[in-house]
Amino acid sequence: MSRIKIVIASLLVSLLLAGTAAFAAPIDPNSTLIPLQMRVLDNGMRVIVREIPSYPIATVNVWVDTGAKDDPEGLSGLAHFFEHLTFKGTETRPRGQIAYEVESLGGYLNAMTSLDYTSYFIVVPAEHVSQAMEIQADALLNSLYEQEEIDRERTVIHEEIRLRIDSPQTHLTDKAIEHLFAGIVYAKNVIGSTEELANVQRQDIVDFHAKYYVPNNMVLVVAGQVEAETIFAQAEKLYGDMAPKALPQTGCIAIPRLETVVHLTEERPLEQSYVFFGHPAPGSNTHEAAALTLAGVILGGGRSSRLYQRLIEEEQIVTSVSAAYSGFADIGLFGVFAQLDPAQMDRLREIYRAELVRLQVEPVSEADLNRAKAMARSSLAFSTESSTNVAMYLGQMEIYGGVMGAVNYGAVLEQVTAEDIQRAAQSFLHPDAYIHSEISPVGR
Repeated sequence: MSRIKIVIASLLVSLLLAGTAAFAAPIDPNSTLIPLQMRVLDNGMRVIVREIPSYPIATVNVWVDTGAKDDPEGLSGLAHFFEHLTFKGTETRPRGQIAYEVESLGGYLNAMTSLDYTSYFIVVPAEHVSQAMEIQADALLNSLYEQEEIDRERTVIHEEIRLRIDSPQTHLTDKAIEHLFAGIVYAKNVIGSTEELANVQRQDIVDFHAKYYVPNNMVLVVAGQVEAETIFAQAEKLYGDMAPKALPQTGCIAIPRLETVVHLTEERPLEQSYVFFGHPAPGSNTHEAAALTLAGVILGGGRSSRLYQRLIEEEQIVTSVSAAYSGFADIGLFGVFAQLDPAQMDRLREIYRAELVRLQVEPVSEADLNRAKAMARSSLAFSTESSTNVAMYLGQMEIYGGVMGAVNYGAVLEQVTAEDIQRAAQSFLHPDAYIHSEISPVGR
């Protein structure tokens, strides 16, 4: 068989990659993501298909294992800039034609860039999946990257930068990441800066495409009312002639360690303060990440969470609060966001510290653990309720270490114990060492 690595999700998953050792793992029989099938083309491109016979919509989703962390020095935002240009015209489809064709099929298209990856998707009625795959391949392989489009999108991104800064939660998170991961690639800003975007020229775009948009760095996921063998055959036709290339080697990235609370503050003409507390954490494909995910639910997930009960229900010192773990490929971030009267900031920090200490010294109750798992299961179910959500989840998890991470994630969460959460809190949620990123009203 010329395309190896077939996932047969009903019994056992065997992933066979040329030049690597075989990997096998049991699957979660209760996962809603099975059965799925997967092949790797001879050039290294991975193709994943999730047949959903009852869902008459198909999502065609290509992932590139390249994101803002791969931006060249002096060209922050280049990966995101590149994403903006991909649907803007090819030799056979002038500007506007790609969007027109997709919409004529009754579908839509979009794309996104993160620190780790770039993702492109087209969603259409399932009978048009073949056309969607061809349109997407044309955009990814044959985009012209014309100077006129580059200049136009540069202006669009400048507006995105302004809107991102204007959003308190987004801006505070960006600033926390920048300082928390200072000195490593994860400190880069996904959207870039106006100063460095001004330096981007067409050749930079062309070189970026040649370096990273290669088959052994790409994953195609198709989900919906489709037939796997047909998808595999068309994937071979569209992408099989691409030549693989050696990819830049990345070294091991250590999780940063803070010794104290680092304050990042600014003032704006606002009525309330916004604050983000950020802790360095391990990457998403770890058992500790699952434990921190549940810790986030316990601390700030919903009205029953500890921070909500203490800060809103009991003391009424914040107007909103949330907590969550966010994972990247190599490292992660545990964050808490709150909105409050600036006069209550010291009290917020006291309560936050006390709740972190409580997580470290006191195993969570069975009731709290069960609630957290129920909410995590519900979130997972909602995140896979459509062909688009299924495709996006499968693709992201393949980038983050293997599609079976998606299949087994529910089972992994179920295996987390109260002791696991306590150990994760002791290791990563230091009550006296984190990023304190704050926007406060002018003069207060």
